[in-house]
Parts: sequence; structure tokens; C-alpha cells
Amino acid sequence: MFKKIFIFCLLFGFEVLASEPKYFVDESGIYLVDCDTQKLTEMFQDLYYDTYINPEGNEYPRIFVKNIPEDFALQTDKTERNRIFMKILIPLVLKINEEILDERETIEAIEYDFEQTKDFDKADRYYIDNLAQKYDVVTPYKDTRKYIRLLNGLKKKIDVVPPSIVVAAAAIYTDWGTSRIAVQANNLFKAKVWFEEEGLEPVEDKEDGYKYKIYPSLEASVRDYVLKINSNVNYETFREIRALSRKNENDLYGKRMDWSMILDSDLQNFAGLLDYTLTYYKLHNIDDAKLEEQYKFEE
Repeated sequence: MFKKIFIFCLLFGFEVLASEPKYFVDESGIYLVDCDTQKLTEMFQDLYYDTYINPEGNEYPRIFVKNIPEDFALQTDKTERNRIFMKILIPLVLKINEEILDERETIEAIEYDFEQTKDFDKADRYYIDNLAQKYDVVTPYKDTRKYIRLLNGLKKKIDVVPPSIVVAAAAIYTDWGTSRIAVQANNLFKAKVWFEEEGLEPVEDKEDGYKYKIYPSLEASVRDYVLKINSNVNYETFREIRALSRKNENDLYGKRMDWSMILDSDLQNFAGLLDYTLTYYKLHNIDDAKLEEQYKFEE
């Protein structure tokens, strides 16, 4: 850990003196911004991010890439390009799953407190109401019964999405990060906005009233997609399979539930293509991966 911190200080401390910063740091990790593919690859190497699969301890570094390099589609080595794409995506998915687990732990703690007191305090009700709105959970009940029902609904929706599914889906939707909407809009899953001024004009179907949603970062695109899986009615079967897997084994693997993603896309045999992609690239290995503990930059 100390070695990584020392390298980080050397790499970024001197770079800020030599050129415009292409990174920023917060309490969650290192964010790399506006890198071309060569520079991004060099930064991965300098920060000891060497492999996209089976890193030591199956722990991934807290290195978060804000956007796809503009020259990404020009890479001639497609195998290496695909590896870089997966290295970009995996830490982002793990970060968002961390956030979801924090929410899940909070509602489980609220449920435990209710079992002891038989009531919800004001703060708990406020928190439940906000999550219910976020995850589209509703009930006609009032008062205490309302929050019991909302909690039950939230427990079914607030859980991680296997990283293998998210990474494989992003690869399919963006042709491994080379699509125009991925590069120009940070849009990894072809999310659309309808009859709005802001958005990226489609090359096709210009009269259909939609544009591709523009995200401020790749992280925002992944977060939006995972929220859709956790809230939209089209993924009800996926959530049921996930809940069953959680109940029986407490482990969630995309290979066991990717078939339930059939309504995610209108592509023919999308679920089969998803299964092939995560199988070929051995992405099942990342489903039980985690992020490294937070860097201590002050050391």
C-alpha cells in the first residue's frame, strides 16, 4: 500500500507542475479525466493496475475513468482494446455496487430497529420515503403499515447487479467502447431521452423524437443502468432470480441469471449474446470481486 501511495505522489505530484491536470482525487479514489488511450494505459501501469481479471486477492484499485478516450476506436489491437475497456468498467461497477450495499445495510438496520421498537422514527420514515421514490416502490397503505410494505418492496429491489452482466452489456451496447454515443455522450447502454432539447442526435431515426442521453461521466451512465435494473418492471424476473440466489447461497453470479435479461434490449437473442460475452471473457471471476480499501493519500 505504501508503495502505491508513493508512486501516486510521484506520478501526479510532478505532473501537476508539468502539464494541465488530468485527474482528481476524492475520498473514494483516483479519477482519470480526458486521457488518450496511450496515456490511460501508462497510468494504469504506473498505478499497478495490470490485469482485468483475477488481480491479487480479487481486489481492484480505486481508479475511476471519467470518459472513454476519443481515440479509442482507432486502436488496431482489438484484444488489448477490449481489455482496457473492461479495466475501465470494472472498478466503476464495483463502486456503484458498494453504494447499493450501503443502502441495503441501512434498510436492514431500520428493519431490525422496527422489530425491537415496533415503530419507525421520523428519520427512518424520511429515508424510506426517499428510497421508495428512487426505486419506484409504492403502496396504498398509510402510517406504520405503509413503511412495513415499503421496506419489504425495497429489500427486493436494493441489491447488487453482478458486475459480469453490467460489463458484458456495456460491451455489447457500445461495441467495446468504440460507439459514437459512448465517446461523445458517456452513454454505455443507449439510454434515451424523448422530446427534449438536450441529448445526442441519433444518426438514424431522427424523426422518432428521441435523443441519446448525455451523461457527465461513465460512472453516471453505469449508475443509471443499474438503477433501471433494480427498479424497472422489465427486470422483475431478474430480481426474483437474484432474491432466490441470495436466499439460497448468498452469492450472486451473472452466469446464473443473465438469461433473465431478455427484455433489456431489442437485439435478437440479446440474453444469449450476453451469456457468450461474459463466458468468453471469464467475467464470472469479477462477480465476487471488490475494491481495495481506500487509499490513504495523507501518508
